[in-house]
Parts: sequence; structure tokens; C-alpha cells
Amino acid sequence: MSNTMLKALAVMLLAAAGGSAVGADRSPAYVGADVGTQFSHNSSLVRAYGGYNLGGSTLFGLQQTHAVELMVFTLGTETKTWRYFDYGYAGGNPVRANGIGINWSTALRLDDKWSLTGRLGGNYTWAATSYRYASDKDTYDRSGVTADVGVAYKLNPHVSLTVDVSYMPIRLNRVEKNTKPTLGTGLRYDF
Repeated sequence: MSNTMLKALAVMLLAAAGGSAVGADRSPAYVGADVGTQFSHNSSLVRAYGGYNLGGSTLFGLQQTHAVELMVFTLGTETKTWRYFDYGYAGGNPVRANGIGINWSTALRLDDKWSLTGRLGGNYTWAATSYRYASDKDTYDRSGVTADVGVAYKLNPHVSLTVDVSYMPIRLNRVEKNTKPTLGTGLRYDF
């Protein structure tokens, strides 16, 4: 379900980046997608989001915008590997976690091209572990937090390249939690 939504959003972003006909007045709405990895673990995170700018303020004399975002995501990872006495190793089972979230997002405009970005919110995740040596699957769902910091670079008036570090601790099963930060990059389209 969420993979289809992510593909549709990616097609929409590519079409928008290619030069869609948008009026001169800017809308407060935006969409984006990013892909990330955890270098210390075999994991990948794909997120798509849509947001609505609620207004702005100034911080240290710089313009700051605030927004509310809805987000969908999918995480591919695996369970920890551990030594099973003298019989070898166990674990390392593939896990797929899908979720939704709501975030408060801010952007601090440094100049015409660069912005510092941040995101703080909550999410709900459904994780499914597939065991390599058995046909059964273990599912687990839990709420969590989302926290990001990053930068955005405007490629044109509507499209920005984003790079951020995300902290989304996701409960994989009853005993394991994926707590490693994720480095991600993506595109954002402001209508």
C-alpha cells in the first residue's frame, strides 16, 4: 500500500521538477520525498510527506517558516545477529516496517538558496519480521518519535534538494528497537 503511494509521489515530484505550469502566487502547500540509509546497519528508509505552511517569524534576524506535515514511510532492515552457543549464528531476519506520522516542521532561511531545516513529531509503525528458516511472520506495532535536522538548497523557485539526519527509533519486535540515525537526501516541491 505505502509503496504505491511513494511511487505516485515520486512521479509527481519528477513532473513538477520538469517545469509544470504554476501561477505566480505561491501556495502554502508542499510535497517531498527522501531516501536514507544507516551506515552501521543494513537499513534503508524511504519517506514521502505533504505539508502546509502556517506562517513565519524571525530568529536572529532571519526569516523562519513553520509548517505541519503528514508523512508516510517504509523502513527495510534486519534483526540483530547473535551467536547461538557453538551451533553458529542466529538472527539477521529481514524486517519491513511501514508507518505514518505527523510533524511540526521549521525552515530557517539563511539566504536566497540555503535553509536550515528541522522536524519534530510522532509516528505509528507496523513492523513485520520474516524468519529465514521458518514460514511464519511476526508482526509488531508501536508509536514513536521523529526528529530531523538538515539543510535545503533551492534548485529553482519551486524545487529544493534536501539533506538531513533523522532520528526515528522504531520498535521492530518485543525486544529490539532500531535506534540508529539515518542520513537521507531527497526533493521537496513548493506549489
